[in-house]
Amino acid sequence: MKKALSGVLAFVLLLGCFSVCASAEQVLLLAGENADAQIVLPQAAPATLGYAARTLQKFFAELTGQTVPIVTSADAPTQILLQHDAVLAEGAYSVKAEAGNLRIAGGGKRGVIYGVFAFLENACGCRFYTNEDYLIPAARTVEVPADYALAYTPYFEYTETDWRNGQNPEFTVANGISGGTYSNTPEEMGGCIRYLSGFAHTLTNQFCSAAVYFDAHPEYFALHDGERTPNQLCLTHPKTIRIVTQEVLSLLARSHDPQQALQIVSVTQHDNGDYCTCPDCKALDEANGSHAGTMVTFANTIADAVAAAGYDNVAVDTFAYQYSRQAPTKVVPRDNVIIRLCSIECCFGHPLDDPACAENVSFMQDLRDWSAICKRIYVWDYGTNYSEYINFFPNLHVMQRNLQIFYENNVKGVYGEGNPQTQLCDGEFSDLRLYLQAKLMQDPYRDFDSEMNGFLAFYYGDGWASIRTFIDLCCEKGVTAKKHAQIFDRAKGSLPGIKTSDVAAFDALWAAAAAGAQTQAQKDRVHRSEFCWRYWKCANSKGEFSAFHTLYQRMKARDALYLDLVDAGITWLGESNRQRQLSDCYALHLLRIPFCWTTLYDNAFWDFISPAVVSLYHGLAKLYGDM
Repeated sequence: MKKALSGVLAFVLLLGCFSVCASAEQVLLLAGENADAQIVLPQAAPATLGYAARTLQKFFAELTGQTVPIVTSADAPTQILLQHDAVLAEGAYSVKAEAGNLRIAGGGKRGVIYGVFAFLENACGCRFYTNEDYLIPAARTVEVPADYALAYTPYFEYTETDWRNGQNPEFTVANGISGGTYSNTPEEMGGCIRYLSGFAHTLTNQFCSAAVYFDAHPEYFALHDGERTPNQLCLTHPKTIRIVTQEVLSLLARSHDPQQALQIVSVTQHDNGDYCTCPDCKALDEANGSHAGTMVTFANTIADAVAAAGYDNVAVDTFAYQYSRQAPTKVVPRDNVIIRLCSIECCFGHPLDDPACAENVSFMQDLRDWSAICKRIYVWDYGTNYSEYINFFPNLHVMQRNLQIFYENNVKGVYGEGNPQTQLCDGEFSDLRLYLQAKLMQDPYRDFDSEMNGFLAFYYGDGWASIRTFIDLCCEKGVTAKKHAQIFDRAKGSLPGIKTSDVAAFDALWAAAAAGAQTQAQKDRVHRSEFCWRYWKCANSKGEFSAFHTLYQRMKARDALYLDLVDAGITWLGESNRQRQLSDCYALHLLRIPFCWTTLYDNAFWDFISPAVVSLYHGLAKLYGDM
């Protein structure tokens, strides 16, 4: 862990669910010079309270250089009491100064831990910005007003993202991420909400596997375009239902943990459109006005069996995805069924509730319809350009409003899909996206600008404001009334509002950001994040990649960008199953736009001409005096 120090202890007051009261003249001295306080645990405290106590002790020492003892029997004038409160919901907490002591109480396994980290943020100015880098201000003392109070209840029961958060569980719990698919938080750190076995696309892959059953029993599988296909199940066939039910119950017999507040079994369609059109499935779907008719009916049957077997803390999860996204008109999900609504078709450059954006109007209608019939909606949201990861994705300005929309429409869980291979393909703002997404899932009504600006200043140094301007301008110019921002957009033609006349000003912003970076780490971050701008210029033949320059100048600019990507360890330009690995064919990157710099475009022709292209490039370099 790396940390940054400042000379003054900051008091940061967060908005939304957090409430801070600081009006009294008296203070509680908790750590540092002349402090006489102890962190007090109950006798036989569970491991989670022990972790919370050690965390508080560790960061108090980081802040002040002084160690506050952890005890089970207090004899100091000031006590910091860590206690479980059965009245509070899982993850909720109350931090309150009373009778000269500070009490941090929490619900479930995570409440006290979340309360400790919230106190470190709100009262001590700490920020847990990335998996490796924290802001820990230097302070002579930690003290709070004698009437200090802070309270919080989670907005969502389940939050998860795959933006590299699994590498550091401390970052995960510090920022309130509760899901366990990518974070895998240990039990002593509060644990996590787990999907038992598969997370998605489990039908035909995990349950009623096509590899096991299709050859002998094609009738268990979807009838699509007049033929049985192994790509989806027939959801009304009695034996399909029986097999999946038995397999789910067998999974629970092996893996169920009665001590968890919630565990989830994913019973979700495969990732294709080969839904069943047999007479029974077709009739059920037509009666419900949606292919969700069969999907919800099937999930309800499984959920009934799970409930009948006594698994009260288990929910059955299924998709409202692509062909099944529209809510059914008759069947209603059981209370122990989660509908995971997927926003894959949406525009991410306009807020989801923008009435002028047709893609989002359709999604909002589906969200409202599901909200009217379902007690447990989760959203699978999307936050990057899967076609070209490095290109700037103009959605940062809508993240907050979209999370608010989810909360206001009965959504209980959010999974923000980003890019789990970040180190291999990040040339944009993945650390910023991870932090903002985590904080907004924790509280979608917090001060977004304060969080974003604080991160940028910490991460990039004194030139941060130039990067904020770049981000804001790209978001502003990233969509028009007719051009939307979707997750498989090409870089060429993206950010349509940026004109040739804007390029020099954008270049100047990055130059100012580089000049303002104070540490080598900040300089490296500016350099890496600028890839998104250089990549866009290359894809759109702007700036140094413009046709106004000579062939050699354009080749030189492409070569510089390519070599910088290689030096940065970037080996993927887009989603892996689309063969978007970075190619080592020189002819591709010297002559073509970056979308084509991948193994998808490798072939014998480009390999054949590559030596000649390299010779031409070197010959031109000598002619221009660069060699």
